[in-house]
Amino acid sequence: MIILDLFEKLKVKNALWKEREISSLLNSGEKVLDYGCGDLMFSKSLKKKVKGLKITGVDVVDAPKIKDITFIKYDGGKLPFKNGTFDTVVSIYVFHHCKDAEVAFKECVRVAKKRVIFIEAIARSDKEILPMKFMDWFFNVWKPEPIPLTFKFRTLKQWENTFKKLKLKVGVRKAINNPLAVLPVGKGYLFEVKK
Repeated sequence: MIILDLFEKLKVKNALWKEREISSLLNSGEKVLDYGCGDLMFSKSLKKKVKGLKITGVDVVDAPKIKDITFIKYDGGKLPFKNGTFDTVVSIYVFHHCKDAEVAFKECVRVAKKRVIFIEAIARSDKEILPMKFMDWFFNVWKPEPIPLTFKFRTLKQWENTFKKLKLKVGVRKAINNPLAVLPVGKGYLFEVKK
Protein backbone atom coordinates (compact mmCIF):
# COMPACT_ATOMS: atom_id res chain seq x y z
CA MET A 1 0.00 0.00 0.00
CA ILE A 2 2.81 2.43 0.88
CA ILE A 3 4.57 1.70 -2.43
CA LEU A 4 1.35 2.33 -4.40
CA ASP A 5 0.84 5.63 -2.56
CA LEU A 6 4.43 6.61 -3.33
CA PHE A 7 3.96 5.82 -7.05
CA GLU A 8 0.74 7.88 -7.10
CA LYS A 9 2.54 10.87 -5.55
CA LEU A 10 5.41 10.49 -8.05
CA LYS A 11 2.93 10.39 -10.95
CA VAL A 12 1.32 13.64 -9.81
CA LYS A 13 4.72 15.33 -9.27
CA ASN A 14 5.86 14.06 -12.69
CA ALA A 15 2.75 15.51 -14.39
CA LEU A 16 3.28 18.87 -12.63
CA TRP A 17 6.87 19.45 -13.80
CA LYS A 18 5.90 18.55 -17.37
CA GLU A 19 2.94 20.90 -17.17
CA ARG A 20 5.20 23.74 -15.93
CA GLU A 21 7.56 23.24 -18.89
CA ILE A 22 4.79 23.24 -21.52
CA SER A 23 1.92 25.38 -20.17
CA SER A 24 3.65 28.71 -20.88
CA LEU A 25 3.77 27.77 -24.57
CA LEU A 26 0.00 27.16 -24.86
CA ASN A 27 -2.91 29.56 -25.20
CA SER A 28 -6.41 29.34 -23.79
CA GLY A 29 -8.87 27.87 -26.28
CA GLU A 30 -6.30 25.84 -28.23
CA LYS A 31 -7.27 22.42 -29.53
CA VAL A 32 -4.49 20.10 -28.32
CA LEU A 33 -3.59 16.48 -28.99
CA ASP A 34 -1.66 14.74 -26.21
CA TYR A 35 0.22 12.13 -28.22
CA GLY A 36 1.10 9.11 -26.08
CA CYS A 37 -1.04 10.42 -23.23
CA GLY A 38 -0.73 7.36 -20.97
CA ASP A 39 -2.96 7.75 -17.92
CA LEU A 40 -3.90 11.35 -18.87
CA MET A 41 -2.30 12.79 -15.70
CA PHE A 42 -0.36 15.31 -17.81
CA SER A 43 -3.49 16.31 -19.78
CA LYS A 44 -5.46 16.75 -16.58
CA SER A 45 -2.73 18.91 -15.05
CA LEU A 46 -2.37 20.97 -18.23
CA LYS A 47 -6.12 21.58 -18.47
CA LYS A 48 -6.16 22.97 -14.91
CA LYS A 49 -3.22 25.29 -15.64
CA VAL A 50 -4.34 26.62 -19.05
CA LYS A 51 -8.05 27.34 -18.94
CA GLY A 52 -10.12 26.61 -22.03
CA LEU A 53 -7.84 23.99 -23.59
CA LYS A 54 -9.67 21.35 -25.60
CA ILE A 55 -7.56 18.23 -25.09
CA THR A 56 -7.73 14.87 -26.83
CA GLY A 57 -5.43 12.10 -25.66
CA VAL A 58 -4.30 9.26 -27.90
CA ASP A 59 -2.28 6.19 -26.96
CA VAL A 60 -1.76 2.50 -27.68
CA VAL A 61 -2.72 1.65 -24.07
CA ASP A 62 -6.05 2.34 -22.35
CA ALA A 63 -6.56 5.46 -20.27
CA PRO A 64 -9.09 6.18 -17.51
CA LYS A 65 -12.09 8.37 -18.31
CA ILE A 66 -11.50 11.97 -17.28
CA LYS A 67 -14.14 14.68 -17.50
CA ASP A 68 -13.68 17.09 -20.43
CA ILE A 69 -10.77 15.14 -21.94
CA THR A 70 -11.43 12.89 -24.93
CA PHE A 71 -9.40 9.70 -25.18
CA ILE A 72 -8.87 7.57 -28.27
CA LYS A 73 -6.97 4.30 -28.28
CA TYR A 74 -5.21 3.56 -31.57
CA ASP A 75 -2.90 0.96 -33.09
CA GLY A 76 0.30 3.03 -33.11
CA GLY A 77 0.29 3.55 -36.90
CA LYS A 78 -1.51 6.34 -38.71
CA LEU A 79 -3.27 8.72 -36.33
CA PRO A 80 -7.08 8.59 -36.71
CA PHE A 81 -7.39 12.33 -37.45
CA LYS A 82 -7.49 14.51 -40.56
CA ASN A 83 -4.60 16.82 -41.49
CA GLY A 84 -4.46 19.92 -39.29
CA THR A 85 -7.11 18.72 -36.81
CA PHE A 86 -5.31 20.20 -33.78
CA ASP A 87 -3.71 23.59 -33.20
CA THR A 88 -0.90 21.95 -31.25
CA VAL A 89 0.33 18.41 -30.63
CA VAL A 90 2.19 17.77 -27.38
CA SER A 91 4.18 14.67 -26.57
CA ILE A 92 6.24 13.85 -23.50
CA TYR A 93 8.93 11.15 -23.67
CA VAL A 94 6.99 9.11 -26.25
CA PHE A 95 8.90 8.95 -29.55
CA HIS A 96 11.57 6.56 -28.26
CA HIS A 97 8.71 4.09 -27.55
CA CYS A 98 7.52 4.11 -31.18
CA LYS A 99 8.49 1.54 -33.83
CA ASP A 100 9.92 4.39 -35.91
CA ALA A 101 10.34 7.70 -34.07
CA GLU A 102 10.55 9.77 -37.27
CA VAL A 103 7.42 8.23 -38.80
CA ALA A 104 5.51 8.82 -35.54
CA PHE A 105 6.74 12.42 -35.41
CA LYS A 106 5.64 12.99 -39.03
CA GLU A 107 2.14 11.83 -38.05
CA CYS A 108 2.10 14.40 -35.25
CA VAL A 109 3.19 17.10 -37.70
CA ARG A 110 0.47 16.01 -40.14
CA VAL A 111 -2.38 16.40 -37.62
CA ALA A 112 -1.00 19.69 -36.19
CA LYS A 113 -2.21 22.93 -37.70
CA LYS A 114 0.51 25.12 -36.14
CA ARG A 115 3.14 23.22 -34.18
CA VAL A 116 4.38 20.22 -32.22
CA ILE A 117 5.78 20.64 -28.71
CA PHE A 118 7.61 17.69 -27.23
CA ILE A 119 10.07 16.57 -24.59
CA GLU A 120 12.32 13.68 -25.49
CA ALA A 121 15.38 11.91 -24.10
CA ILE A 122 18.36 12.67 -26.34
CA ALA A 123 21.40 10.41 -26.62
CA ARG A 124 24.55 12.54 -26.34
CA SER A 125 26.74 9.64 -27.49
CA ASP A 126 26.48 5.96 -28.45
CA LYS A 127 27.82 5.08 -25.00
CA GLU A 128 24.61 6.39 -23.43
CA ILE A 129 22.22 4.11 -25.33
CA LEU A 130 22.56 1.07 -23.04
CA PRO A 131 22.10 3.07 -19.79
CA MET A 132 19.17 4.91 -21.43
CA LYS A 133 17.55 1.57 -22.27
CA PHE A 134 17.93 0.46 -18.66
CA MET A 135 16.43 3.71 -17.30
CA ASP A 136 13.53 3.51 -19.75
CA TRP A 137 12.84 -0.09 -18.73
CA PHE A 138 13.13 0.79 -15.02
CA PHE A 139 10.62 3.66 -15.24
CA ASN A 140 8.09 1.73 -17.33
CA VAL A 141 8.24 -1.93 -16.26
CA TRP A 142 5.95 -1.39 -13.25
CA LYS A 143 3.10 0.25 -15.21
CA PRO A 144 -0.20 -1.66 -15.25
CA GLU A 145 -0.33 -1.93 -19.06
CA PRO A 146 2.82 -2.88 -20.95
CA ILE A 147 4.49 0.12 -22.56
CA PRO A 148 6.24 -0.56 -25.89
CA LEU A 149 9.97 -0.55 -25.12
CA THR A 150 11.50 -0.11 -28.57
CA PHE A 151 14.36 2.10 -27.29
CA LYS A 152 14.46 4.30 -30.42
CA PHE A 153 16.54 7.03 -28.82
CA ARG A 154 17.78 9.70 -31.22
CA THR A 155 20.54 12.27 -31.13
CA LEU A 156 20.07 16.03 -31.31
CA LYS A 157 21.53 15.97 -34.83
CA GLN A 158 18.98 13.34 -35.94
CA TRP A 159 16.11 15.46 -34.64
CA GLU A 160 17.50 18.61 -36.25
CA ASN A 161 17.83 16.78 -39.58
CA THR A 162 14.20 15.66 -39.30
CA PHE A 163 13.07 19.25 -38.63
CA LYS A 164 15.05 20.46 -41.64
CA LYS A 165 13.72 17.70 -43.91
CA LEU A 166 10.13 18.57 -42.93
CA LYS A 167 10.81 22.33 -43.31
CA LEU A 168 9.85 23.05 -39.70
CA LYS A 169 11.00 26.12 -37.80
CA VAL A 170 12.40 25.54 -34.31
CA GLY A 171 10.77 28.03 -31.93
CA VAL A 172 12.16 26.56 -28.71
CA ARG A 173 14.97 24.11 -28.12
CA LYS A 174 16.15 23.84 -24.56
CA ALA A 175 17.75 21.27 -22.31
CA ILE A 176 15.61 20.22 -19.37
CA ASN A 177 17.15 20.46 -15.91
CA ASN A 178 17.40 16.92 -14.66
CA PRO A 179 19.49 15.75 -11.70
CA LEU A 180 20.28 12.53 -13.61
CA ALA A 181 21.87 14.51 -16.47
CA VAL A 182 25.33 14.10 -14.91
CA LEU A 183 24.99 10.33 -15.46
CA PRO A 184 25.42 8.77 -18.93
CA VAL A 185 21.66 8.42 -19.44
CA GLY A 186 20.98 11.02 -22.12
CA LYS A 187 19.52 14.47 -21.61
CA GLY A 188 15.94 15.67 -21.79
CA TYR A 189 15.17 18.35 -24.37
CA LEU A 190 12.06 20.41 -24.95
CA PHE A 191 11.31 21.32 -28.57
CA GLU A 192 8.66 23.58 -30.07
CA VAL A 193 8.66 23.16 -33.83
CA LYS A 194 6.37 25.25 -36.02
CA LYS A 195 4.91 24.57 -39.46
